[in-house]
Formats: sequence, C-alpha cells, structure tokens
Amino acid sequence: MLYLLVLIVGGYAAALTLVAGFARALPVLGLARSEAVVLASMCGFLFYLALLIWGTAQPRISRLALGLTMAGGLGLALLLTKAA
Repeated sequence: MLYLLVLIVGGYAAALTLVAGFARALPVLGLARSEAVVLASMCGFLFYLALLIWGTAQPRISRLALGLTMAGGLGLALLLTKAA
C-alpha cells in the first residue's frame, strides 16, 4: 500500500516539477513562452506515464523513492535555470 502511495503521489510530484522545468527551459531554445507551456503540459502526460511504468518495475521502495527524487530534482534544476 505504501509502495503505491509513493508511486502515485511521488510520480505526480516528479512529473509536475519536470513539466514546470521543461516549460521554463524551452524558451531558451527559441520557442515562444506560450507554446513552451502548451508543449510541456502535453509532455506531462508522457512524463507521468513513463514514471509510473518505470516505478512499477522497481523491486524496492527505496529505489523507487530515489528515482522519483532524482526526476524531481532534474525538474527543479530546469525550473531554476535563467530563462531568456
């Protein structure tokens, strides 16, 4: 039960930070800010699905939590980048 809670809530939080970071980083590549938000929002469904699929394959909850934390950290790092 705890495994599913970590997977669902942690996966959602990691996907949320990845979407926010992705939306923040895309204008640096020359994409308009509004288009970057729409593209990142659409990719968010794929991020969450990929995290859920990956998470169900993890045998231990510690490895799951570490992977979700790393994904969230990547999103946070992208979020804190300076946008153009």
